[in-house]
Amino acid sequence: MRSFRLGIAFILLLASAQLYSISSVYSQTDRVLILSIDGTIDAGYSDLVARVLTRTDVGQYVIIVLKTNGGYLKPTQDIVYTIINSGANVTVFIPPGGFAYSAGAYISVSADILAMAPGSVIGSAEPRDLAGNVDPKVLNAMSEWMASLAELRGRDVEAARAMVTENRDYTAREAVDIGIADLIVSDMDELINVLDISDLPLEYVGKDIRSEALSIFSNPLLAGILLNIAALLILIELMNPTFIGFIAAIALLILSFLGLGYIGADATALILLIIGISAIVAETWIGEGELAVGGAILTVIGILMLYRAEQFIWTFNYRLFVIGGIIIIVLVVGFLGFYLHKIREVVMKGKSPLDIDALIGKEGVVKQEVGPGKVGIVLVESDLWSAISDQDIGVGEEVVVVGVEGVILKVVRK
Repeated sequence: MRSFRLGIAFILLLASAQLYSISSVYSQTDRVLILSIDGTIDAGYSDLVARVLTRTDVGQYVIIVLKTNGGYLKPTQDIVYTIINSGANVTVFIPPGGFAYSAGAYISVSADILAMAPGSVIGSAEPRDLAGNVDPKVLNAMSEWMASLAELRGRDVEAARAMVTENRDYTAREAVDIGIADLIVSDMDELINVLDISDLPLEYVGKDIRSEALSIFSNPLLAGILLNIAALLILIELMNPTFIGFIAAIALLILSFLGLGYIGADATALILLIIGISAIVAETWIGEGELAVGGAILTVIGILMLYRAEQFIWTFNYRLFVIGGIIIIVLVVGFLGFYLHKIREVVMKGKSPLDIDALIGKEGVVKQEVGPGKVGIVLVESDLWSAISDQDIGVGEEVVVVGVEGVILKVVRK
């Protein structure tokens, strides 16, 4: 039944809220945070680095293990800015066989300490657009930015600039000799010993749900596909209006704007939450249950995108977890109890809960206009039903059920 689906969607919403509540946590600052960046530098990694470094204390050690072929300009700029202004001691480590090309080179040069392992390489930082073209204006700007970062960290400015203007690459030994890198270490253990932080516990940080979602939706190709699907759904809605199609179109439109960089992750999450909750509320008056389910899905996505739990956090607020769990259990038990009570009432009356003919003679209220050849919606016996009539009956008018055709009620004005 429609109200049952609405109840299930409401329970999913509560469970999602409970997931969000356990992110009230406490961080440990007397430890070394090891953040892995392995792949394209995108909005997901930018968001993760920002959340990690903004939670650190001044002087706290953070090691970024970097292996990337490059990435997008805006996330790279954000990561570099975060590193420089964090106050933490940030070390970038390019592991054995690893590489820091393009965007990775800028991030490496911006670190307080750049350590490279034998077999690693850094460079090839010439900026190119998605079509592979080089804009001289952008090239000049990026080369000077690289030089500025090198000057800030006391590295060889001309060698750093050459990674942009000449696409120069340097092995670990070359990078140290020329003044780009600071250390050559064989592995993480040696790096920890050289930094003299072996007495501190290590905490490894990787991508969480939020950063994974941002990486997926920040892909320009996917963003373009979502935008086209949204436009197609809007066109279909104009020809054959359905509430669920409209909500799906708006959701895809918002996600495509996120991917294209027009709005941020938090704004996207908030909009999805508003749309999802609005759909669930709208199910009270209209729909066949799809609005409630779709609204619950959008709400869950919104909450997951707001979820900010970090892997370096050692505990969470058990009190909130227990209280939230008790509330959900009570609501679920109460919800199921209510339906069991309703089923018992039907059984005691000797009627099947699927006996739609029992509604004949019952009175109701029109929730969506009905008329000849026009299927509307009426509220009868606390449930919404599809209905038809030989009369044009507007919203809010009272009706009487005079027949049943399949699962559609036939009504007349009272």
